Amino acid sequence: MSLRFRNLLLFVFPFILMIVVNQFIKPSIDPISNDGKWNTTKPLPDHCSWACHNSTNYCIEHHVKMNKLLLLISQPFYFGEITLLKMAGSYSLVNILILVTLVPLYLWYFLVRIIDVLIAIKEAKK
Repeated sequence: MSLRFRNLLLFVFPFILMIVVNQFIKPSIDPISNDGKWNTTKPLPDHCSWACHNSTNYCIEHHVKMNKLLLLISQPFYFGEITLLKMAGSYSLVNILILVTLVPLYLWYFLVRIIDVLIAIKEAKK
């Protein structure tokens, strides 16, 4: 397998997996009965909605089943990240640029580097 093909496969596979899982799960989920949409902005007590995205505290109170100590540790990082994204001006644009584009590219780059180093180590042992 060529290095270009391997690297391209490592880059594309997570996105393909995400789309496939989404398409298999979607038919098993009924639209919310109150407005027929897949998601709503109304707060729902039994599961998350856009209300949880817009007001994370509502979600924490009603849906989060996480160890409270871990929650106290992770909240400053989470809310700090949200605050930084909002301070940038266009929250949605910066969110897509950083969390959807730059972070996956960063992770992909280092995954490829790790694999290359492991291959070099394996060849050096021969």
